[in-house]
Amino acid sequence: MTTPKPQYDALAIATGVNPALDAAAAASESARRVEPAAMAAIRAAGLSRLLAPKAFGGDEAPVSTHIRSCRTLAHGYSAASWVHMVCAAHTYVVGRFPPQCLQEVFGETPDVLIPGTLAPQGRARQVEGGWELSGRWQFGSGVDHGPWLLLGAMAVAGDGEKPLPPLHLVVPTADIQVIDTWYTLGMRGTGSKDLAANAVFVPAHRAMPTRELFRGDFVGDAGPLYRLPVMGGLASMLAATVVGIAERGLGQFVDITKARREAYSGREKSEKASVQMRIAEAQGEVRLAAMLVEENCALLDAAMAENKPPLSVERSAQIRWNAVYAVELCRRATERVYAAAGANATFDSSPLQQWFRDINTACHHAICDFDAALEIQGRLALGLSAGAMV
Repeated sequence: MTTPKPQYDALAIATGVNPALDAAAAASESARRVEPAAMAAIRAAGLSRLLAPKAFGGDEAPVSTHIRSCRTLAHGYSAASWVHMVCAAHTYVVGRFPPQCLQEVFGETPDVLIPGTLAPQGRARQVEGGWELSGRWQFGSGVDHGPWLLLGAMAVAGDGEKPLPPLHLVVPTADIQVIDTWYTLGMRGTGSKDLAANAVFVPAHRAMPTRELFRGDFVGDAGPLYRLPVMGGLASMLAATVVGIAERGLGQFVDITKARREAYSGREKSEKASVQMRIAEAQGEVRLAAMLVEENCALLDAAMAENKPPLSVERSAQIRWNAVYAVELCRRATERVYAAAGANATFDSSPLQQWFRDINTACHHAICDFDAALEIQGRLALGLSAGAMV
């Protein structure tokens, strides 16, 4: 067990890491996973320990610190920010597990990366001393980089028939088969491959019931960081990465447009009112998205200081809505200006093409389902129940 390090300026450090991420981007896109050197740079800078438990040398920092680091790293390389976001989001969940599990996961280093997938796509059968895990999971972002996985599963009693509350389980990556299915439109460098388990034994101390785990009102000794709502925290982290991608891409679009001329008339593109209007509206949307993420930082930090889980449905829904709407605003802004990017933006070599692909892939994550978020927000506005986990 190591001595906790003092807090530091995570944003300045993340900015300093970005040149290494940018340098690794092309190779990462080709390999369909973030280059190990890029992830090593993030870990060496201490950014992977932001949400790790203090007892094992982590920072156990306010969740806002990690959210802002995701946004900053996206200016270096979108996929690296995404993997950083996902793995730390899982650290944010695993920090709630029993001490024996924490010792196994964080005992060697608080910089451990924890890939996996939260959706309960597998099945856990209750057996003596724990659970037998089987199934297949999609979207194991960063699986190439971590020794442990966090996986969601539906649970059944030992007879395999009686349903039990859903679980989340911590499993060694070595116990899971990785299936390379990651051939996608965008976010190619995340390496979000399929994961499969066949009757893998998971001891009881590495499993927790999902409902209480996600709400933060589970039985156990954990600090206020780990009492925050998982869904709102994860959505905010994802939104921060998307905002960072949008900010970088929009900046590239503006720079490229300044030098463009119309193919037939030779007129400068920057002189066209239609282009100016597209840029102005897109900038407004991305700025608003950033403000919504910052509002979530304040809401989550206030809830952490209050430390009275579970957070009310209304506050949880507001956090979720802010994040989802921020992602939608970034998607709209990207599509608006990409429509005016010209034929050269369709080449693989164009940074605008990657920007368009990455935004439109990231916004398909289930946590930022815009239609579902609209329904929840509308129901609450009309005095109805949320109708879904928020």
